[in-house]
Order: sequence, then C-alpha cells, then structure tokens
Amino acid sequence: MGATYSASGRITADSPEAIASAVRAATEELHGILQNHGIDASFDDIALLGHSESWDGEGQRWIHVYWPVDKAG
Repeated sequence: MGATYSASGRITADSPEAIASAVRAATEELHGILQNHGIDASFDDIALLGHSESWDGEGQRWIHVYWPVDKAG
C-alpha cells in the first residue's frame, strides 16, 4: 500500500452549506499539500475522489479528503 495525503476540516453546523464549506476548505488545503510535494493534481481531480465523515470523542463532526499515492509515484 502506498502513501496517502489527507486534509480534514470540522463541520460547524448541520446544514448543506456548512458541509460544502468544510469539504471545499479541506480540498483546498489538500491541493496545497500536494503541490508542495510536487504532485500535479487539480482541485477537480481531488474533488472527484469525494470525502468521508467522522465524529470525534467530543461529538464534533469532521470531513476528510484523501489523495492516494502508489509506491511507484
């Protein structure tokens, strides 16, 4: 299994706008991380992979975006 780059953001409200905002912010952060590592991926490329959601021990809701990198890349 290869490396995975990721970024996360807290969802501040239970509305479609808040969720979209958190996803957008995390995707922008991940885009910057990938650029800093010399990986040429567009915002749209990252967005196509979707996101996941989780809750932490304090009941806060988070979104996570990932970019998998195979061992050869």
